[in-house]
Amino acid sequence: MQRFLCNMSESRSTAERFADSVQVKDVRTLKAFAHPLRMQILEYLNDREEATSTTLARHLNESTGQTSYHLRQLEKFGLVEEAEGKGTGRERWWRSKGLNVAPEDAQALAQESHLLRTLAQRQTAERAEKLSTFQGRLAEEDTEWVEASAMSTISTLLTPAELLAFREEVWDVADRHTEAAKNRREAGDTENRRRVRIHFDAFPLPQDDTEGDS
Repeated sequence: MQRFLCNMSESRSTAERFADSVQVKDVRTLKAFAHPLRMQILEYLNDREEATSTTLARHLNESTGQTSYHLRQLEKFGLVEEAEGKGTGRERWWRSKGLNVAPEDAQALAQESHLLRTLAQRQTAERAEKLSTFQGRLAEEDTEWVEASAMSTISTLLTPAELLAFREEVWDVADRHTEAAKNRREAGDTENRRRVRIHFDAFPLPQDDTEGDS
């Protein structure tokens, strides 16, 4: 949900970089997102890109009345939008708009409500589940997809400015590759294309008495 120099002159705030996502700045929006079924709906949309209330009801074992209601609530807060050019008046297709909690807002929200930590815990659990599922099917996966995947952890000593520079450069690379892939897909290049999940986290570890000795 949160994302953060190749070129310092091009550095942007997270709100600017993720302008198409909902900018969470108050607890009210957090509460709108925090409902268990709504989080399941958004998780499904993030996995499949688009879905109808009927599809969601079938997958989540809920009534279409329930999924339709919660889709409308998510739409009210800008968390989902109707997919253009799909569906009819009776059957609408939905996609997630994305959610961004800018670092400059995260600390204030965390001080005001426990919800941010609760949502982070759910997000972490969902990430672990997706990664574990992939690891569990390695034997059946296509070799080229296995060889292209990655799972790594890096720990090092950095200053806040260095971590910020690292974050910005990673996001620039992600933007460049995802935009290029989107353009190729829209141009008709759909062969061997699958939805891919990419996680990136960067944060300081707790300080202790030995930090800085190495």
